[in-house]
Amino acid sequence: MKHLSAVGIVSLLALVGCENSSRLDKTTKPVPTAEAPGATPPGPTKVDRAGTLEERVARLEDTLAKNAEALDFLNKVYAQQKAQQQAQQREEAAPDAMFAVDISQNVKAGLVEGSPQALVTIVEAWDFA
Repeated sequence: MKHLSAVGIVSLLALVGCENSSRLDKTTKPVPTAEAPGATPPGPTKVDRAGTLEERVARLEDTLAKNAEALDFLNKVYAQQKAQQQAQQREEAAPDAMFAVDISQNVKAGLVEGSPQALVTIVEAWDFA
C-alpha cells in the first residue's frame, strides 16, 4: 500500500511540476527558406539548361571557379586515400602466395626427419622458453 501511494504522489508531482511551454514557442525568427539569402536548398540543385551554349558554358566555368578550392582539397584527399589503399594492397599477400624458408643449414646439421632427397622436409624446432 505504501508503494502504491508513493507512486501516486510522484506521478502527481511530475504532472504538476513539469513545465508544458517551451522557449522555442516564443521565437520570432522566420524559418530559412531556399529563397532566403545565404540559405542552401536541402536537396539536390536543379540544373539550369536555359540560355545559349556560351551562356551555359560561362555558368559552368563560374561554378568551377567558385568551387576550385574545395575541389582541389577533395582531389588531394582522394589521391591520399588511393595511395594508402594501393600501399595496403601491396603489403597483403595474394591468396595463392607461397612462402619458403631456407633450411639448408638445418639439413646440414641433421635437424630433419626423413630423407634429404624428399620433396618435403620437416625441420625440428625446439622451444625451451
